[in-house]
Amino acid sequence: MLINRGKSILTALPDNLYVADMRKPSASRHILITGLANSGKTTLWNKLTGTYSLVANYPMTTVEPRTEFYTFQHAVYAVTDMPGMNGFTANSEEELVFRKILLETPPDSIIQCIDANRLKQSLYLTSELLGLGLPLVVCLTAIDETARKGKTIDAGALSRLLRVPVVETGLPGKEGMFDLREAVARAEVPADPHLYPAELEEVVNRLSQISGLPSGQGRVCAFLCLMGDPYITDCESRSSGYAYWRLDRAARRMLTDTCALLTEPLAGNPAALIIKERGQWTNRITAKVFHEKEIINGDFARKAAYYSRHPVWGLILLALVLAAAYVLVVDAAGWVGEQLELLVGTPLVQFVRDLVPSPFVENLLVGEYGLLTLGLLNALITVLPILSIFFFLLGFLEDVGYLPNLSILLRRSFNRLGLSGKAVMPIILGFGCKTMATMTTRSLKSRKERLIAIYLIAFAIPCSAQLGLNFAILGQAGFLAFLLAGAVLVAVEAAAGVIMNKMIKSDTRQAFIQELPPFRTPSLLQIARKTGYRVWWFLKEAIPIFLIAALIIFLFDVVGFLALLRRLLNPLVVWWLGLPIEFVDALVLMLAREEAAAGLILRLSRAGMLDFMQSVIAVVVTTMFVPCFANIVAMFKEAGAKAAILMLLAINISTIFIGGMLNWASRFLEAVF
Repeated sequence: MLINRGKSILTALPDNLYVADMRKPSASRHILITGLANSGKTTLWNKLTGTYSLVANYPMTTVEPRTEFYTFQHAVYAVTDMPGMNGFTANSEEELVFRKILLETPPDSIIQCIDANRLKQSLYLTSELLGLGLPLVVCLTAIDETARKGKTIDAGALSRLLRVPVVETGLPGKEGMFDLREAVARAEVPADPHLYPAELEEVVNRLSQISGLPSGQGRVCAFLCLMGDPYITDCESRSSGYAYWRLDRAARRMLTDTCALLTEPLAGNPAALIIKERGQWTNRITAKVFHEKEIINGDFARKAAYYSRHPVWGLILLALVLAAAYVLVVDAAGWVGEQLELLVGTPLVQFVRDLVPSPFVENLLVGEYGLLTLGLLNALITVLPILSIFFFLLGFLEDVGYLPNLSILLRRSFNRLGLSGKAVMPIILGFGCKTMATMTTRSLKSRKERLIAIYLIAFAIPCSAQLGLNFAILGQAGFLAFLLAGAVLVAVEAAAGVIMNKMIKSDTRQAFIQELPPFRTPSLLQIARKTGYRVWWFLKEAIPIFLIAALIIFLFDVVGFLALLRRLLNPLVVWWLGLPIEFVDALVLMLAREEAAAGLILRLSRAGMLDFMQSVIAVVVTTMFVPCFANIVAMFKEAGAKAAILMLLAINISTIFIGGMLNWASRFLEAVF
């Protein structure tokens, strides 16, 4: 099965692990791009292949491998962008993904992205890659940023010491791409760096032979055995899948027993000895190639990052960010939407009415549930201006590096919900895309934390598209409505976390290690490109669904099913939730696309059909109601079918209950005061 351009075919692995099937075309060379998280791998992949995938200044942007192609000197290269990893030891599923690819489809070459700001940390991974017996090319990224800090890396000296090509690609544009492609085309298997003492090398060679794997893979397997990798030393499991390096139980037992026998004469723990030798090697290399001089130009970026995660100033900055988003979405996007309605929407609707003689066709196109009015114009005039401005603001915050610092600010609060700091970042990513955020929960080793995080992402967290529209809806009712709706969503999210923390039995607890990328001055051109990519994704994905949903509601209205549905749901919607009966239309649209429902609610609000409390309840209910289909699929994939079904039932029952309680609480307060 070949990899289609731009496609990723999922194949299941043991232990609920999924990666892309990357079996290459016969005429291509397969290249893996690897490196630490947030080291510029996706940016490099975009430039190499001429395609575009979202990049951001925080880890976990790439959650699954992606493959694209480029041609150089009449040869076709398949390039796979890998999730970030720190090494081969199975501390996360990213390392297991790398093992699968290494065993199933060994690449012809590897490109390691080394962020010039984190040279020493990256060289530890380099020490492992050099032993694979595969051609390696090192790509230095962010060199312009390090230069501004007075730090330089001698790429020539680094190349001579590592005995592999080193290419600098940290400059703007596509500079360095030809050199990189040429280096990949000419790359050869690097020489053994001889990091370890002779007695340890003898043990490694012996274990490599026993494994029966090819030399490079055998060495990696031997080192993992020496370092106590659980998938190698676990002799009880019957699995011989990729996570276990394709070794059955008997082979792993033989490796473990032989390892214990051979390491007895060694002085000290073999894992500690390996880490010590690698650390000394990285220190020697860094000392020879890294140079730094003091630059007195202030440290605004470092201070800004510090204050963004400060327990007091961080909350103030968060409030300013939310206020800016509110003003931009409510005022700026609202003004743009009004102008589009005045200049495009109204004239177009009138033109169609004058042109079409048939009342049925007129109603189909520009009626209350018309393909143009509820479908196309709802997407382009009501929703698109809001999403465009909100996507631009989100891209700015991503590229500055604000989100990882926000995760530090919020980690103490999440600890009370049974979540370690490592679970904070996936939840914050839910405000961008809930589906991707759900998939990043696989980095959590604790099943309890993973289930809580998946539920909280699906429950009361709006994705970027829905969040922007919520701002606009609440803006019609005033800033106090925005504060009240936000307080309710935060409260129910916290309550759900506390309840799940009490109900689910505790298991493995992870230490919190969060990489904090530096605050960077974002490129407005790159933010605009990212915004354009997201807007194009919305237009491509959402407009057909908007049109189909409008057609379905129109047909429901024609045959009388919509009127029947309104009568059936009247007690729930009008009496329990206190919303106008037209909200039933939004509930139907929500099953197709949440943005379509939010766009309809915004139109109801602008028409004066929602008062203050109804606006709050409408936003709370639509935020917590059925997640989008893609997120539901991700929930089944990451949590399992049984847990996902229970979560969906709990989410929808809780939504109806909370919405009704808000309505009746407001009625009680009105009656009392």
